[in-house]
Amino acid sequence: MLSGMGAVLAYIFYFVAATASPLQRRHLATTRETDAGQIDFAFRVMFVCTVLSLILALFQRPQLHDDLGRVAWLALACGLFGAVALATGYIAQRRVEAGTFALVGNIYTPVTIVLASVFLNERLTPLQVVGTLLLLISVVMVSRKHRLTRWRFDKYFVLVVISGLALGAVLTAERSLIKDNGLTAGTWISWSAQSLFLAAAALVSRQKSQHDLRDTAVTSSLRFLQQLSWVVLVTVVANLSLVSAVTTFKIVLVFVAAAVWLHEREDLRRKIIGSLIAVVGLLLMA
Repeated sequence: MLSGMGAVLAYIFYFVAATASPLQRRHLATTRETDAGQIDFAFRVMFVCTVLSLILALFQRPQLHDDLGRVAWLALACGLFGAVALATGYIAQRRVEAGTFALVGNIYTPVTIVLASVFLNERLTPLQVVGTLLLLISVVMVSRKHRLTRWRFDKYFVLVVISGLALGAVLTAERSLIKDNGLTAGTWISWSAQSLFLAAAALVSRQKSQHDLRDTAVTSSLRFLQQLSWVVLVTVVANLSLVSAVTTFKIVLVFVAAAVWLHEREDLRRKIIGSLIAVVGLLLMA
């Protein structure tokens, strides 16, 4: 009974955190009149999350089991692709609605599956291919507002796609780090590398964030809670396939919550249908 209640509470924790975080970022982005400084803001948020990740030592003691050369290459991949994913995502956030952003960003799922099948020897199934096609159909359905011509989209929508593709790469490298060195050490290495690459990108861009310390603290806390809720959920349920399947419904929740709290209701029926198709596709990929 207690085990079942723990799983229910873990799911609630995840859905609340995974919905609140993108809604807060979207709300914050729309309060600014310029995209300047978003890379610097992404760095600040990632740095705070990296510091907060010290709490992961409570779940598992950090240990390095892999050779340092392989760790260095994987850290480099995490840093590079993680910085691209976060920077492009933060820049696009002001111009792309929260639900659309959440759905299109899930393009990382098939990317991760393909990369894992190539580099981690994980099998690619026919159902996963079908799921990928359904996800792409849903992306086309919700992209109507950002379509310039039949096959061209505005740059902010393209940035979300790039963010999702890069996220797929960083998650693959991060998964390899965690698989070889454990959850705590793998996460610390990945997040620290991403912070370093974002710091370098922020220095190159020479644009300071317009967000104050309160904005940074709230955004960082919600992002970290979202990541922590996933760790807690996987730990409590102890079934990654089941967790991956159930949590896909986050996309629908984000669309509904954005319509209620952010008043993003334009073409809502099409978006809801698109999100449901995306959920089916993601379930097939789980």
